[in-house]
Amino acid sequence: MNKVNTPVVIMANDNDGAVPWYQGIEMFTALRRLNKPVWMLNYNGDEHNLIQRQNRKDIQIREQQFFDHYLKGAPAANWLKKGVPATLKGIDWGLDYN
Repeated sequence: MNKVNTPVVIMANDNDGAVPWYQGIEMFTALRRLNKPVWMLNYNGDEHNLIQRQNRKDIQIREQQFFDHYLKGAPAANWLKKGVPATLKGIDWGLDYN
């Protein structure tokens, strides 16, 4: 993990039958401890490949914002700058730019 230099977004869903969700948490935690730029997306009740339409739309928006920021120099969305606390999940999506 100490050789990772690229910003990373991890998706770890709690109903994933292919990859245990806790492996995503372990990778996220390891990178955070090393002060690496990392974010973790968790879609509760969804599988390895997102099934719920709302979640598929959400990840498309986040991927676009992530790549626009890191590859095109666009401003960072709030979820990239501050994250979204678990207590605000589903209330504040963090997709806006303030």
